[in-house]
Amino acid sequence: MVRIRSFWFLAISLSVAIAILFSCQPNQAMTVDKTAIASKNISQNKALTADLGFRPETNGFSFQNYGNENGVQNLTSVDMQRMFGKQVCATQGEQCVLTPPAERWMEEANKGMNEGHCEGMAALSLLLYTDKTAAAEFGNPANLALQGNEKLQREIAYWFATQRADPTYSSEIKSKTPVEILDLLTEGLKSTADPTYTMGLFQPGYKSGHAITPYAIEDLGDGKVAVLVYDNNYPKLERRVEIDRNANTWKYTGSTNPSESASEYVGNADSKTLTLTPTPPRLQQQQCEFCGSTESVSNSSEEIVAKGKASSATKFNQIFLEGDANLLIVNGNSKIGYENGKFVNAFPGASFIPLKSSDLWKDDEEPIYNIPVGTPFTMMLQSSRETKGKESTDVVMIGPGYDVGLSDIKVLAGQKDSIQFGANGRSLSYKPSNPEAPNILFGIATAKDDYELELDSVEIDAGGTLSANLDTEKGRLSVKIANTKREAIFNPIFSRIDDERKQTFKGEDVTLASGDTLYLNYAKWTGNGAKLTLELDKGSNGTIDEVTTLKDKK
Repeated sequence: MVRIRSFWFLAISLSVAIAILFSCQPNQAMTVDKTAIASKNISQNKALTADLGFRPETNGFSFQNYGNENGVQNLTSVDMQRMFGKQVCATQGEQCVLTPPAERWMEEANKGMNEGHCEGMAALSLLLYTDKTAAAEFGNPANLALQGNEKLQREIAYWFATQRADPTYSSEIKSKTPVEILDLLTEGLKSTADPTYTMGLFQPGYKSGHAITPYAIEDLGDGKVAVLVYDNNYPKLERRVEIDRNANTWKYTGSTNPSESASEYVGNADSKTLTLTPTPPRLQQQQCEFCGSTESVSNSSEEIVAKGKASSATKFNQIFLEGDANLLIVNGNSKIGYENGKFVNAFPGASFIPLKSSDLWKDDEEPIYNIPVGTPFTMMLQSSRETKGKESTDVVMIGPGYDVGLSDIKVLAGQKDSIQFGANGRSLSYKPSNPEAPNILFGIATAKDDYELELDSVEIDAGGTLSANLDTEKGRLSVKIANTKREAIFNPIFSRIDDERKQTFKGEDVTLASGDTLYLNYAKWTGNGAKLTLELDKGSNGTIDEVTTLKDKK
């Protein structure tokens, strides 16, 4: 729930000032190739025009980039409070139960680390070097072990996740040419004083993002320059990004780890695929765009959106996709996302956050999309070049005081589904092109109690329509399937969070015929062990034909 709470800011001391970006894939056991060995001391006798003093063999981590292996701890509710303040808590007192949208945001951030933690390692190693106090608390990165070190794991996850929040994501410098990036970086490398930077590398269309730590500049002659970097996929080894001032181009050769075949990133003055993220915005308390109650979304944002403009006062719905698929978000002639395999950005007031993930030349990580609150839109969920039909795909929207989503969609090659989320987070409509049984997800934070609601595996035939609506005034969730042959069978699960605790209801084997509407009266549920009231509208004509109760199977 959301009340007027005093904002308290956990002091972000120098001992925890350590930065991260997005996702990079788990690495296999390292077998160093000859190219990597040769690169270790490649500039040993070269003159450096700018030098931070950082060196991979002494200031980088001894372990490789990693994913969400067993035993690795990412963000917790404590870390969410540290990042955004106590406003992310639904409960009062010392024990923090996160609000539903805060819980969903944390889950999406943690899932994003499944492909690796490159940005976290890039930024953390830099801050441990520039801040000796932090180094004293954590230890020398070259001597740190990851396994069994939960404190370090959570610290890497924390700074990884800042790239998803403002002001960190809006501070990323991603509209400059390679030469302009080089000039900014050169100035930053002349001192350990801020701004220092992490560097982002992308393939065209902001795919296959990777994060590294730049630490020195080497003049190669004839207008060519090498940016010396610590790449967390290559522990203790020096790597280089080459920039050609005359051609205004850049390139980087690398791989997920030294045992894998190397591939090449390239970019030019038009690609805008070489980026820098300054350190200072990461050290601030991040803005909580999903905080507040559902009642707090004002008409002012909608008026701004109606004029086709966004401002600093505009609130956003953030769209997240996890899985082997792409999104195209459309409102009339406005569109943002991937159309026919190419990235388009022609949606006034909207923006995107490119993600850095680890399986560099295979990964197909989707950006996060920011759509102004109050703007209606339709999403096309499309198979990508990496689609294999084995990995489940989730599409989630998180806004101020609410979240809504579909999870466990199995996207097949050639699939193109239509999804609509209500701009206020209270409704969804899904029309798949292949048979599906996704989970429906809703979360709301209100001035009284908060609720998380899930309908597990609601079946829908190809060409059918699955729709759900959250009526917060009546305190009920409706679900309907239409134009299908199969009767849906699903398990309703929901939680209520008050000032003191979280109570959960789990039901089983609820059936729903095509064309009927079922209402789940979550607000009338009286607590643990109590039954849930269901109302059935046969034919969806507005008349309740049956009223039943469902036992709590928890």
